[in-house]
Order: sequence, then C-alpha cells, then structure tokens
Amino acid sequence: MKKNILNLGLYFLLLSATLLVVFAGCKDDEEVNKADFIGTYSVIELCNGNNAAYTLTIGDVMDSDNQVTVTNLWDWEETINATISDNVLTIPAQLSDGITFTGSGELTGSTLVINYTAVDNLDTENCMATATRQ
Repeated sequence: MKKNILNLGLYFLLLSATLLVVFAGCKDDEEVNKADFIGTYSVIELCNGNNAAYTLTIGDVMDSDNQVTVTNLWDWEETINATISDNVLTIPAQLSDGITFTGSGELTGSTLVINYTAVDNLDTENCMATATRQ
C-alpha cells in the first residue's frame, strides 16, 4: 500500500511538472498599441481592379492616446486622421483635398491591411491596401 501511495505521489508530481511546462510555454496574445502602428510602410494596393505600389507613413499625434495621422494613403500626398484601438486603425469619414476617405485596417505583426473607400464628386474607389512596415 505504501508503494502505491508513493507511485501516486510521483505521478501527481510529474503531472504537475508537465502542466507547468506546457502552460508556461503558452502566452497571451501580445497587446498592440498606438506605437506599434507608427512608421513607414511599403504598400501594395488593389482599387476597383487596379494595382498600385507606393509608400505611406503613419505618424503620432502627440497629445492623444489613440490618434494618428496617415500620409499618402491612395498614393494621395495628403494627410488624413485615424484612431487606434487595440490592433485596429479606424479612418472616420473625412474630406482631404476634395476626396472623402473612410475605412479601417488591422495590424498583424508588421503587416497592416486597410480596407477603405475614396470618393470624389463622381467616382468611388473601394480599396484594399496591404502595407508592410519598412
């Protein structure tokens, strides 16, 4: 009987050690914050069936916890405003040099995929920009 108790104790010790190793190897998804978005990106974009390649920059708005600027989206040399929440960038509807932009994007690692719409008086372009941090 003493041997069975010893074996049972050893079994639980090994089980506990194994679980400790397994769960120590697991980690929660790393939190994404505004600083993770800031930088220069190489963009491959598809708009209404047409491809384009260009560079865009996401800049910090210093007096805000969640606001950034996006410069050169749509290869349009203008700056628009966006907000960050977790790993999502949101572009609220806004007018920039006669074009209305709206959309959102998600950051995964160093890749930001932005789905947005650019509208002028006559035309609407639905775009997907895949941006990779340089």
